[in-house]
Parts: sequence; structure tokens; C-alpha cells
Amino acid sequence: MVTTPDAASATRPPPRLSVRHRIVLLVAVLAAAAGALGLTVVPHLPAPGGALDLPWVAWVAAFAISEVLVVHVQLQRDSHSFSLTDLVLVAGLYLLQPAALITAQVAGVGLVLVLHRRQFGLKLAFNVAQYSLAGCLATIVFTTLGRATALPGAWDWVAALAAVAVSTLTACACIYAVMRVSEASLGFGELPRMLALSLPFALGVAAVGLLAANTAAQNPASLVLLALPSGLLIAAYRAYAKAREQQNNLQLLHEITSLLYNSNDAPTALTDFLTAVRGAFRAESAELVLFGEKDDAPTLSRSRDGEKPIALQLMERTEDVDRLVEWAGETGVLTVRTGTVRDAELDRYAARHALKDAMVSVLTTEGRVQGLLLVTGRLGDVGTFAASDLALLGTFARHVATSLDRGRLETDLRRVIELQEELRHAAMHDPLTELPNRTLFLDRTQHELHLAGRNGQWPAVLYIDLDGFKPVNDTYGHQAGDLLLKVFAERLHECVRTADTAARLGGDEFAVLLHGPIDREGAETALARIRTALDVPVDLGAGRTAKVGASMGVAFGGADVDIDGLIRRADLAMYTAKRNGRGISVFYDPALEEEPADTPDPASTRPPRH
Repeated sequence: MVTTPDAASATRPPPRLSVRHRIVLLVAVLAAAAGALGLTVVPHLPAPGGALDLPWVAWVAAFAISEVLVVHVQLQRDSHSFSLTDLVLVAGLYLLQPAALITAQVAGVGLVLVLHRRQFGLKLAFNVAQYSLAGCLATIVFTTLGRATALPGAWDWVAALAAVAVSTLTACACIYAVMRVSEASLGFGELPRMLALSLPFALGVAAVGLLAANTAAQNPASLVLLALPSGLLIAAYRAYAKAREQQNNLQLLHEITSLLYNSNDAPTALTDFLTAVRGAFRAESAELVLFGEKDDAPTLSRSRDGEKPIALQLMERTEDVDRLVEWAGETGVLTVRTGTVRDAELDRYAARHALKDAMVSVLTTEGRVQGLLLVTGRLGDVGTFAASDLALLGTFARHVATSLDRGRLETDLRRVIELQEELRHAAMHDPLTELPNRTLFLDRTQHELHLAGRNGQWPAVLYIDLDGFKPVNDTYGHQAGDLLLKVFAERLHECVRTADTAARLGGDEFAVLLHGPIDREGAETALARIRTALDVPVDLGAGRTAKVGASMGVAFGGADVDIDGLIRRADLAMYTAKRNGRGISVFYDPALEEEPADTPDPASTRPPRH
């Protein structure tokens, strides 16, 4: 069946919105709902007849102060906060015109979010939208139930408490919605749990607000007497929330650090540890960089959302890590989060890597820097790392440093690193001669060409094929042939400079990367050394000796050739030397490309590589 473009577009599933786009859409819906209520319903609500007349700026300040005194409750990817705002809100329901009340609340809360909590962008828009919507619904419920009379009876109290309940329900629903939109693993039972935690506190604070409004109606000066119980109320609940948080953190700390102490597999222990750390902070990524002893290369272990964890991976580039450690050493600030310390290196790190939030703690014991623990990318677009998160990260870092200092984990790590080095060396070197193999030779050649592209110091490549190796191998056996190859490899390594690379490509083929800048005279010097080494017979044991020659081709790097072209030119020059009598050296020339039509391809006439 042939599908027309229109039919194909009709059957194609619509593209799925990203998490950020879904959150933007949710914020737009909340803002639209708040705007519709604030412009069409709230302006027509009757004004209360309270006896206390405070300027609008005073209400803004009251809302701002109440929002500073906040209690955070963390729920998976995002946090839910509640404060004394409900106390000011209830008082405002009785004493301030509805539209002015909502604008004062949004203005006061907005100032705290920007100046105190340093929220911007989508986070700020979400919180302002949900506060606006909650405030609109609270004033509508209060006016509808209580008719905005000045405390005539208990029914008005019910109306005020109902308004606070609706406001709390709206805030919880908005937080729950953004967590669901963020694809957090959050069940439907989490919303009632959030309400059970925050609604009693909100109603208690609202009751104090009712008392404040009633007192203001009778005697405004007596409001001073409410300051002490109100302060005690918020202090007690903050202490309760802090104690609960500390208990949870201690349990979490025990579970996480036990992963390091009780595991006999260091890579698995570090992977589990970082995954648990990432979950504890609801972070996108958790990384642990460990410095080896003396000149050992640092290792990176990482757990990142949606990616396979890595453990003890050798780091080739350490500029970012060095900058973070250097800044910590200069300032003495070992644990820091973005946006809290002026001119912090972590802020620059976050900017370079496009991170919205990050924390880092440098691991030190007895003056020795052992590494750093880095947590980045708070999951959810409306949450940020808090001061309590920073304190917990510092605790984790100290336990990791202690584990390293006790020696067990560090010993395991050293064994793993040594094993990784052995495996890396085996993967990059020829097992018979211990020279770099083709993979490492090509990698170093590529690096030299990239470097030369910037500084103009072009390298050269020597391609070497031993002449007379096969008769030795056939006459005296493979052991004698292997011994010949090992002896030649040792001599070849001694013939080149420290910056050069001698490699075995396979079989009896070798190559040398001559570090740039190099000219024809320098290449001829290297060729002469190799010829001298070949002139010395090789002792094969049992009174047997062997002597082989070599056909060698030379090609110089340049702006007009890439690595494939450079290797091909050296290979072509070497084949030309072999074809023209063996035992000679040929420098590449473009004329070599003009071979006779009946000349076979070089690759087809050479023995297979092993």
C-alpha cells in the first residue's frame, strides 16, 4: 500500500513534549487561572471593615518576613514549603481589600524568592503562579462563606479556616502536579500525605491569624502580645521538622556509608554509593573524583540519571577538577553550592557545563586532598539545593575521606587502578615485543597531526618491513622468529628519540612516528641508526645467528594530508623500496602514485599481518 504524505502525517504519533515544556505548559495554565480569577472575580469582592488600617507596603513586608520563616519538607524530586504566610493571609482577609491582599502577598513572596532564595526563570514563575492562584481561591472562599463581615461570629472563623485549607490544598496540588509532570516516581497517595503533613500546621497558624485579626479589631496595640506565642509556634514546628530531617539523614548516612565499608568490590561499592547519594539529593548526577598517590592519574566514578554508572575510570583531562581544588585551597571553603559564595569556581564550572545547580565538597584528611564529591543538576525545574543539602553533602564527604584514610578502600582502589592500567597497557601494546601496537601508534600519530595543525611542527612516519625474516622463521622455527622480532624491537626502540614512537604493526612490519619538527636530514639520521642496528647479527641460541635487512618508506606530514593519507604514503614508499631491490629506503614523492598499470597493489603482494 502506498501511503500519501497526508496519510502518513495523520497516522504519525504526535511528538512528545519534553519535561521542561510540560512544566512550562503547567505554569501557563496556573498563571492563566490566577489571572482570570484576579481580573474578573477578585476585583468585585467586597472590602472588609476592619478597624486596623495598615499601608499596603506594611503588608508586603509582613508577607516577606513570614515567607523567610519557612519549613521545608522534601518529597522525592521537589520540596514543599510552608510558613507563617497563612497567619498574615488570615489577618489580611479581615483587614485588607481582596485585590490589594493578593498583590501584597505576591509582591512580598516574590521579593523573598528572588532576593533570599535566588530563584529565577521557571522556578520563580511557578511559585508566583501557584501563590497567586492560591490567594485568589482563598479570598473567594472566604468572601463566599463569610460575606466578609468583621468577625460577627464563629461562622466567619470557619470561613477563614476554609480559605486557608483551600489555599493549602491548592499549593499541595500544584507541587504534586509539577512532580508528576517531571515524571517522578510518585504515587497518587503522595498528595494526601503532603496534605496530612502541611494542613494541620497551616490551620494552626491560621488560628493564630484569626486571633490576631480579632485582637486588632478590639485593640490593635495588644497585637504585640501575640508575637511570643506565634514565634514559639513556628520555632517548635521548625525544630520538629529539623529533628525529623536529621533522623532521616542519619539513617540515610548509615545506609550509604555502609556500602563503602561492607563491600568487597570497590567499583560496585562506589557505584552503589553514588547512586544512593544522587537519590538522597534528588540530583541528576553524582561524581566522585579520587586522586592517586604521587603521579597516579585521578579516577572518576559517576552515577547519572538515565545513564549507565561508571567506576574508577581514568581521567585524561583534569582542568575542571584542578580548578575546584585550587579554589578550595585558596579560600578554605571545602564545601560549597552554586549561588552562595561570590566569585566561586563552582559557579564558573556550572556555567561552563550549563548546570542549573551544583554542590561540591573537597575530600581532605590530615592536610591531604584525596578527591572531591560533586553533585549536580537538581531534578525538577522548581527546586534547588538548600543549605541543609550542603551540610549533608559535607557529612558524606567526611565519611568517604575517613574510609579512604583507613586504608581499606584506598587499597582496593589502588588494586583496581593497577588492574585497569595493566588492561589498558595490554590493549595498546604488542604482547611479544611490548612495543605500542597499531591502535596506539595511530592514536599518537593522530594527536601529532592535530598538534602540528596548530603549531606547524609536522611529524614524519617511517614504515619498516623486514627483509629475510620468513626464511629465518621457516628454517629455525617460530621461537627463533619471535626472538628475532623481540631483539629487533628492542634495538628499534633504542634507535629513536624519547619523543618518538616505535611500534609493531603486525607480523614483521614496524613503524616509527618521528616527532615534529623533522626534516629529511633528521629522518635520514634515524634511518642510519636503524641500518646500523640491522647490521648486527641476532644470536638465536645454540650457536645460531641471523641477520635481516629492511625496506623502509618515509612520509612527512603536512597541511595537505590527514592520518590515512600519511600512513598510505609511508606504506607506498616502503613497498616501492621492497619492489626496487629491498634493503633500501625511499622517501615519498607524488611521482610514486603514478605506478604502471600492471603493477599489483602493494597490499596484495605482502604477507598477511598477524
